[in-house]
Amino acid sequence: MGRGATEFELKFAGAPADVAALPRSLFVRALTPAKGVWRRLETTYYDTPARALEQAGLSLRLRIEAGRRIQTVKRPASSPVERKEYERVLGPGEVFPAPVGKKKIDVRIMDLAEGLRPTARTIVDRWTATANFGASQIEIAVDLGRAESWDSAGAAYEAPLGEVELELKAGAPRDVFELGRELAANAPLRLATRSKLEMARGLVDGGAYGALQATAPLLAPDESAACAFRTALGALAERMALLVPHITLTRRPEGVHQMRVALRRLRALEQGLRPFLLCEDLAQLGARARNFASALGPARDWDVFLADTSLLQNANPPDGAARLKIRAETLRAAAWQNAVEAVSSADFTRFLIDLLEFTHSHELQGEAALQAPTAELAAKLLKRSWKKARRTARAVDFDAPATTHPLRLAIKRLRYQAQMARGLYAKDKRAEFMTALSRLQEGLGRINDAATAGRLAEEAALGQGEAAMRAAGFISGYMAAEAGAGARYIAGEWNAIRKAKRFWRR
Repeated sequence: MGRGATEFELKFAGAPADVAALPRSLFVRALTPAKGVWRRLETTYYDTPARALEQAGLSLRLRIEAGRRIQTVKRPASSPVERKEYERVLGPGEVFPAPVGKKKIDVRIMDLAEGLRPTARTIVDRWTATANFGASQIEIAVDLGRAESWDSAGAAYEAPLGEVELELKAGAPRDVFELGRELAANAPLRLATRSKLEMARGLVDGGAYGALQATAPLLAPDESAACAFRTALGALAERMALLVPHITLTRRPEGVHQMRVALRRLRALEQGLRPFLLCEDLAQLGARARNFASALGPARDWDVFLADTSLLQNANPPDGAARLKIRAETLRAAAWQNAVEAVSSADFTRFLIDLLEFTHSHELQGEAALQAPTAELAAKLLKRSWKKARRTARAVDFDAPATTHPLRLAIKRLRYQAQMARGLYAKDKRAEFMTALSRLQEGLGRINDAATAGRLAEEAALGQGEAAMRAAGFISGYMAAEAGAGARYIAGEWNAIRKAKRFWRR
């Protein structure tokens, strides 16, 4: 029978040349005085065409290593850095798949056995060595090769694969996190939270770097508040790690936007927990998230400005607008470089590692509310955020767009928290409030975009001549008029949300 074990590892990805250099680097050689070993691994992953195993949270693979056939079944454990693993070496002539000794898993796989097909494959050369770090033994594995996958029509997709894994063999998880931070400081790598199977299947589903779009992480209703919020924080860490290559490698505008959303969700969660939690570590993570979101802000602002400013979208813009657009594109390129440097920095990788360590290791201490059912604490968070939004709204003059900015921030935080709590309440109960909340945030966002566009137009026109200044003045005036009209529009949206039933009330 197979053996069951909990695999604990941190994974990093990088350019194949950078990954290939690690075994001979001074950093790795200092950690692993014993000579490492290279070997070839060919791994095929199986599932039904409808991906029944994936939907059940399972993966099934067959690995060929040094002439042996090794069957492994994996399922997620309690955190993004853990997986439960059931491994079995198949004897000569033994049929695949074979039972692993876990009844529920064996029943599920055997029921599907006739429909199982290869869905992905990886072929890598793996170098492994053991590091004695802190009080622990940690295996360092360097994988170089390729990932392959096939769609339902049989078309093949392929991409290079370069990864580094730090797997705990004996000792304490904290040493793996600390070694991960040291690795990030000594090698140009990014944190990776997807498995090889997820990466290979992503070639078919959304590209080599995973899908961009995602919903807010859900707070689980059947856990204590402490467990549910830790799970949500872990999901945000995974999401941010997934988004990094969309910014650094493909430079997709949606990547910056989604990263800022994830960072803001983290801040909204931390700010909501703050009154109930005595934890300086989480407060510091929230502050760091704010700083990274700010570093990405200019790139997002220029993207929106160039995409949404109608005067610049004309196929033959007037001379002043053309000069302004060229300058705006130059400023956007510089802002994008700053954004790329921010999320590819060792500081950002350490931030993600610290967030993962917090979700895995930190025992949330605070008021009794954290040990209560999730819905109970979520209702308190939403109530507090709604009260703050109402207090903020009292200072808003809906005829003066500049006064709406604090309300936009308060509403955004409330919406992020409400989205994460949506699984705790029936859809028909929350629909009215969530719809009104969405419409209000969108209206406030349009006012902010209009104000930002006017500011950026003036910035782009500086030093570009009188015609560019006139174009900037036209854009600023037009946007100011739009902001004014938008402010009057959201007065009605604010009244609508005030009348909507608060779904978190019992």
